[in-house]
Amino acid sequence: MRRDATNTPAAVSVANDVLTITTYTEGGTHFTGFIDTAGKYEPTYGYIEARIRFDTAPGQWGAFWLQSPTMGSPIGNPAVAGTEVDIAEHRVHDSSGADISNTYVMPVHWDGYGASLKSGSATGRPAVGASPLAGNWHVYAMLWTADQYVLYLDGVEQWRTSEAPSRRGEFIRLTCEVLNRGWAGSIPAGGYGTRAASTTRMSVDWIRVWQAQGS
Repeated sequence: MRRDATNTPAAVSVANDVLTITTYTEGGTHFTGFIDTAGKYEPTYGYIEARIRFDTAPGQWGAFWLQSPTMGSPIGNPAVAGTEVDIAEHRVHDSSGADISNTYVMPVHWDGYGASLKSGSATGRPAVGASPLAGNWHVYAMLWTADQYVLYLDGVEQWRTSEAPSRRGEFIRLTCEVLNRGWAGSIPAGGYGTRAASTTRMSVDWIRVWQAQGS
């Protein structure tokens, strides 16, 4: 159980070369999934991108991010401890229920998840004339160096920050989460539909990593 959903392998599928994480409701329980490279592939520095389609729903969000296995240890040294870097988190509603479906956020968190937690964040959006974020394919990317993070949408820079860059290996995550009456709004009264019927999903065409030489 994580927040208001149970993670299950049944939520993750691959068909026609596309990986899909489906958020659904059965028996009064919400289900969704996480997939990551922890313990298998943890690059340090480079250019990381993914082609993703977010079919997000209220109370739910999808994300493409990096995580350090030693996040917050030691406190005060994110270069050594690592950080959580969200290349993209997509919601359709904010906590007030307002429509934010054509934007996404790119938070960086460090110093653990307790009282010492620190964060920085920016909002990204598609270029004028580009297809909306919700329900369409876009490429979300980040250039990671020893000194900064630079984040992109469809090749267009959205944000750069030199605050708290990690200098250790981090694993890649593709996740969906559910939280009622939180930062993504409220879960629909009837939930998200069964696994077969749900249209709430995060689809991933590919992930590419150009790891920095010698890292």
